[in-house]
Amino acid sequence: MPAYNTPDLHRAGFARTNRQTIQQRAALLRELLPETRSIAELCCGDCAAQWQIYREALPGLTFCGLDVAPAIVAANRAAGVPCVCGDALDPTVLAQFLGYDVIFFGPPLSAGCDGHRGLAFDAVQPGYVAFSNLLLGELRYGGTLVCIGPKTTHMGAIRGLYDHIRARRDDFGLRLIQHSHATVTGAGMPTESRLKYVELWFSNRLPDTWEARRSGPAAPETLAAYGLIGAQP
Repeated sequence: MPAYNTPDLHRAGFARTNRQTIQQRAALLRELLPETRSIAELCCGDCAAQWQIYREALPGLTFCGLDVAPAIVAANRAAGVPCVCGDALDPTVLAQFLGYDVIFFGPPLSAGCDGHRGLAFDAVQPGYVAFSNLLLGELRYGGTLVCIGPKTTHMGAIRGLYDHIRARRDDFGLRLIQHSHATVTGAGMPTESRLKYVELWFSNRLPDTWEARRSGPAAPETLAAYGLIGAQP
């Protein structure tokens, strides 16, 4: 198994997915994939918030998390969250999620999961290319894969992953590039709007439109600065 960035569980401040951005994902699911009945959250970390918010948005939803750290899996289970322990790059482990409508792949985006020492797109482990090779190329998953990238994700990285996926699965396209911002911290304190993640919504059930969005008020000048307006292949 490659060296992954796992959190120090003795440090209360290790990074967790921002709750506001989870609510944004739930809204996108209702808009783009309202028939979703099952979601897998891979490299899930503490996913109690996802478990709660997705079920509120999509009643009757089946949810399961996956994490490589036994202590995190145990904590999720103790909170009532369905979660299994394993490596996202293990084909035997990953095969159990092939029937899920939507897979969120959110590997650690900072060194030691500290939320401060952010990683470049290509430095994230497990990596997006290796994961997509396994899930889409080898295991032939059909559904929607949302790759949650660091806020430094740029168009070159996006295009590279897209081309890599298309070379293996020409039925998969990139429906949405979502720049996910938050105005609250992980502790729930208000802050200025901050870019948290760049989400890449790949699917063989949605059109290959490369739509670029920014959560919050429309800001076309910001998208132009990112080089994302008119960025279809």
